[in-house]
Amino acid sequence: MKRLLLSFLVLLLLAGNALAFSYTLPGTDPTESYKHHNNIGIRGELMIDLNVTIINTAPFPKFVMVNPRYDFKVYRRNNGEYVYGVRNTSGTTVHYVGNFSANTLNYHLGFWIRPYETVVVNFRITNETSYLLPMSNYNTLCGGGQITDLTFTNGSVTKGKVSVNDKLSNPICDVMYPQIINRPEVVDITSLLPLIDGYVKILKYSGTVTFRLINVPDENDEFWSVFAVSIPVIFTGASHYDFEPNYTMTYNEYMAKFVEEYRGVKIEKRTPETLQASNNLFSLTGNLLTGVPAAAPLPVKKNSTLMDYPIWIIWLGKSLDIKYNVSWNNREKVSLSGGEKEKVWVILDRGNFERK
Repeated sequence: MKRLLLSFLVLLLLAGNALAFSYTLPGTDPTESYKHHNNIGIRGELMIDLNVTIINTAPFPKFVMVNPRYDFKVYRRNNGEYVYGVRNTSGTTVHYVGNFSANTLNYHLGFWIRPYETVVVNFRITNETSYLLPMSNYNTLCGGGQITDLTFTNGSVTKGKVSVNDKLSNPICDVMYPQIINRPEVVDITSLLPLIDGYVKILKYSGTVTFRLINVPDENDEFWSVFAVSIPVIFTGASHYDFEPNYTMTYNEYMAKFVEEYRGVKIEKRTPETLQASNNLFSLTGNLLTGVPAAAPLPVKKNSTLMDYPIWIIWLGKSLDIKYNVSWNNREKVSLSGGEKEKVWVILDRGNFERK
């Protein structure tokens, strides 16, 4: 009997330790020290899965070096040429190489492509090594008044801290509305190769992007967050389609119509946002608010610097995945006139966004 009682007490102690944790806003995930969240507890993670068709037009072999931020697998023979990474809780990534003689040269990771060979290579950023997107803090006029520290024990809040603005001001300091807490990266996968090698060319690519939003601290759906996010990555010249869930509106609709109508106040008109392309990406159940009805935007001229892109308005409990497909083919030209593609909402020279 004494042995059973002792075992029971040990189990209680272990359970108590496992179910108590603290966090701060903004801060870092208590269980994964390298993963950060903003001041409303939102962390954004990006996963990419692309199949890229590459050709070597030279009469001699080429060794193509790969950014180790991507896992890759070469689809030929027994698919034994690959490199993938696994990240531990401290943030250190361990890489596993399938074939050192085939996938390293001068101690760089990559793969060989034979003369006149065409090969398909899968590039991935996985859940194991997801790319953490920078998420902006949610700004208000209150200058405080936010819960910044909380401790949970057995799933319930046991203590916390509120930041307080000591200045005497009105008791009502602001009203919430869905602010955009990220901005898209613009990436041109095909732009670098012509500058560094005239023989190795990308023929086409296609794949899936997953944007995972996590309300890090919210264990029991007690602290919900409302905000807006933009599409995380825009691939230059590619088609973007099959959004799940569908985006709520475009950036221009958000700025020109939604914010003003939602808040009920006139706001100063802003200059359309311009985004710069980059060669390197690395330099509740989610419910969507439908917002307000808005007319489809007018087609954008080819030389316009306007970047209009999808926006989601989100009421988030624990987590939500936003997914979409991308595709590009160097034998295809992106339509700039709409034409028969009635489902194209945003038409511009940097990418197409298709909404069902």
